[in-house]
This record gives sequence, C-alpha cells and structure tokens, in this order.
Amino acid sequence: MRGDVREVLTHWLGDDVRAVEGLSDDALAQLRDTLVTARRRQSAALRSASDEALRQMPPVLRGTVSRILGH
Repeated sequence: MRGDVREVLTHWLGDDVRAVEGLSDDALAQLRDTLVTARRRQSAALRSASDEALRQMPPVLRGTVSRILGH
C-alpha cells in the first residue's frame, strides 16, 4: 500500500487494515476517498444536529453549553 493510503486506513481500521492488504492501489485509493467522504458527511451531520440541539435550549444556557461542546 502507498504510505498515505496506508496511514489513513490504519487510523480508521486499526488492526483490521490487514483485510485490505490485497487490494490494488486504485482500489485502496478509492476506499480511502470513500472513507474521507463519509467522515466529512458524518461531521457535517453531527454539527447540524448539535446546532439544532443548541437552538432548542433556553438562550441563557446556549453560550455555556456551546463552549462546553467546543463550538
């Protein structure tokens, strides 16, 4: 595996990265790109959900809770 692909896949798959050792470089790059896209979508969905949750809180609490959440 190429270094950058291996690093990303090892980070996300841990010891299970051995399961993809036999894939071609193109297949590995496609898998990495798919995982990156999925993580970005997940991040956006979580951000949207936390923003909506903050909007449901009383205004006096929003700033404190927002700081706790790291917004």
